Amino acid sequence: SGRTRLYAANTAAADWFRAQLASPEADAGRRFLGERGFDAGAAAHFGIGYAPKGWNGLRDALKAQGFSDDEMLAAGLLSQGQRGAYDRFRGRVVWPIRDITGQTIGFGARRLFDDDNGPKYLNTPETPIYKKAQVLYGLDLAKKAITRDHRVVVVEGYTDVMACHLAGVTTAIATCGTAFGSDHISVLRRVMGDDSTSGEVIFTFDPDAAGQKAALRAFGDEKRFAAQTYVAVAPDGLDPCDLRLSRGDAAVRTLVETKAPMFEFVIDQRLSGFDLATVEGRVGALRATAPVVADIRDQALRPGYTRVLARKLGMDLGEVTPAVERAARASRASHHDTGPRQETSSRRDAPRHTGAARHGARTS
Repeated sequence: SGRTRLYAANTAAADWFRAQLASPEADAGRRFLGERGFDAGAAAHFGIGYAPKGWNGLRDALKAQGFSDDEMLAAGLLSQGQRGAYDRFRGRVVWPIRDITGQTIGFGARRLFDDDNGPKYLNTPETPIYKKAQVLYGLDLAKKAITRDHRVVVVEGYTDVMACHLAGVTTAIATCGTAFGSDHISVLRRVMGDDSTSGEVIFTFDPDAAGQKAALRAFGDEKRFAAQTYVAVAPDGLDPCDLRLSRGDAAVRTLVETKAPMFEFVIDQRLSGFDLATVEGRVGALRATAPVVADIRDQALRPGYTRVLARKLGMDLGEVTPAVERAARASRASHHDTGPRQETSSRRDAPRHTGAARHGARTS
């Protein structure tokens, strides 16, 4: 069938790219990997390859194996120009992106050369078998550990997934050039068996503004996981790849263990926008944060986190508790109005993020 040929073309391309990584021209690719702490064994484990700079290397190799231009175009391996089809990936380190069964369905490729005017990271376009909204890099390697541990660590880039796995955090996965979204959650829920509250989803975010926005966006959809959701932010804002390079494997494992509940992270983010030294600032901050505590799924935890919020605000518990109760009533009313929510989630783009902190509660 057509789909079978697309899988076959991607598999053949993955084999060819992998072989090219040993070529003299791929020295820049090997150096890129080496500088990030990845040796030949690591490259082989993740099936990393190299796309040569020429326009027709892959095309000629796959033609010799009986694949047509139309099949390679449909698989996202070639691009169409005015003068005909040409290799989509050129002069780049290439990661094979596989589905949950381990079949190669596409590629992510990183620019290596200064004269390359293309994007830093280039992915396979949408094809009949590659849907970026559903694809999670590393899931084929992580699925067993995710199912066993009821835990998943969401990092940002291909190299972060590699660093985590090599450091022993084998539940790490990443999105491929798109935000973490509802389809990704559906995929993860199936793998985690996310019908209980015992699971953990740990997001690693950059501590910069974009990373904080990503965390808030993820929190907005976090309700769709039954699992407890956490945020990990590494010391000095290092992503897992850089953290492993500078501080070793143990630091990566510690990053994941020292996680903070997602809603606590969100509370701190929201409070940072107010001047708590003023009455007006405290009242505004209470309005902004009461709904976060009201949304904590486990009602037994809510009073304790109401006290935490009161302490952070420097307000009396008698002022904070009614605000949380009002927010909970408003949330129930709006939930009732809109009907049951769909099961799903959200997060930020492309290669690179990070994560830190404590033990967790869940939100609804």
